[in-house]
Amino acid sequence: MLIGVTAQSRDSEGLFRTRIWGLLEPYLRALGQAGASIVILPPQPTERLPTLLRRLGAVLLPGGVDVDPAEFGEEPLPALGEVDPVRDGLELWVARYAAEHGLPALGICRGVQVMNVALGGNLYQDLPSQGFGTLQHYQKAPPPALGHSLEQVGESPLDRVFPPRFRVNSYHHQGLKRLAPGLRAAAVAPDGLVEAVFLEGHPFYLGVQWHPELLPDHWGLFEVFLRAVEGMRGS
Repeated sequence: MLIGVTAQSRDSEGLFRTRIWGLLEPYLRALGQAGASIVILPPQPTERLPTLLRRLGAVLLPGGVDVDPAEFGEEPLPALGEVDPVRDGLELWVARYAAEHGLPALGICRGVQVMNVALGGNLYQDLPSQGFGTLQHYQKAPPPALGHSLEQVGESPLDRVFPPRFRVNSYHHQGLKRLAPGLRAAAVAPDGLVEAVFLEGHPFYLGVQWHPELLPDHWGLFEVFLRAVEGMRGS
């Protein structure tokens, strides 16, 4: 099945300096092992996107730079990191389309933040300077080390993969603040930060704050994602 993944970007080096749009390999591995065929979605005029999205079984919003606080009506705090308005425009549009048209969607790290902002929620721009100083949300150890625990709250697609309490990696300094209408918490960190959400009444609209693509033990989440897509196609 075709899974569209919004593109990540970086500046190229050398003589012809320009922007490269692509996808980090861990996402390719995690989706590939679950059986997905992958279409990378770079920025493009939004009027062209519906024709493309109607051909896809689902979309994935990957990790990346900070979401511009202008998108949720705030001025930037001093600790705000790099933002990318072009990528924000693409992903916010795709997240809204998926919510409104019942297109299955999975958001990872930045992706869950995009989902929340797209549907009317907002973010903590910088957790350490906004009252979250008791837990390390940006861990110093690289994968496969785990950072902190999460506790599931109620039924969600997560309970098909993880026990009620489980550990995740953690590489973020922004976080979900006010949840958008319709979004419900699925898992919470020990300091009370919501780190997974799903959209009520939607076939599959799930966002997680950690990076399961870096943890083969967490790749079952991608399998549940694709099984939900297959279930919709078969119904």
